[in-house]
Amino acid sequence: MKNTFYKLCLAGLFLILSGCAPRIALPATSVPAAPPVLIEGCLQAGQVLDGQVEQTARGYPYNFKIYLPPCYADQPDARYPVFYLVPGRGGNPGAWFFAGANSIADQLILEKKLPPFIIVTTENTDNDPQATGIYDDVLPYIEGQYRVLSERRYRAAAGASLGGIAAYRLGFQHPESFSSVGMFGSGAISGEEKQIRAWLEALPEDLALRFFMDTGEGDPLMLERARVMESMLNEYSVPHVLHVGAGAHTMDYWVSNLEMYFLWAAEEWK
Repeated sequence: MKNTFYKLCLAGLFLILSGCAPRIALPATSVPAAPPVLIEGCLQAGQVLDGQVEQTARGYPYNFKIYLPPCYADQPDARYPVFYLVPGRGGNPGAWFFAGANSIADQLILEKKLPPFIIVTTENTDNDPQATGIYDDVLPYIEGQYRVLSERRYRAAAGASLGGIAAYRLGFQHPESFSSVGMFGSGAISGEEKQIRAWLEALPEDLALRFFMDTGEGDPLMLERARVMESMLNEYSVPHVLHVGAGAHTMDYWVSNLEMYFLWAAEEWK
């Protein structure tokens, strides 16, 4: 009964578009493309700040949150990899951080398991299924206001539940801007398989994507959809990981696997 209700809700909420959104050029930088090394003696935690894009294509402000890594202000010449994390249905920019995403990042950076990086968390995509607000408004603003690396290998899109669907649409429609996609409690939305195959067919060889999927055993509907996505990725020989753990359709479960995801995504930084 619960799964039936869940399917009906998903079917009513997800809008499917058959075409690709127009691409915009993000500003480039002449700074050498390499993540910074954490400065010696840095012990401070990163900062989570509120942000807002005032002028947007939709006509009203876009709110986001941004995690700046430890000692960001003390390394004025450094530029950083950036993760764009999208919340699920009804979520807000604080959802990922409320569940502890910044603490995971702090631990990885301060223990020098990963170079410092930035996290941007967005509004939900309930009324923006193709995530055009993220791409058209948030990305250019972040590129202009914060010290981020401009090469695609240092830019990742990830999301939870409905946000994971937005993440794969961002990756497929803008492979020149993203090199990897993270999907938590998410998979190929039912009815979009033909479009996904079209996106896979159209991917240029020099703009290959990588996929990371994490779904709990207690989330059978999304696990099934993740396996549908995995099947199509296998069909087109797209590198991917599908992690299945002891969890349900909850942010706490997904954040518990963020370390695994961050380490996986950072393999491209080497």
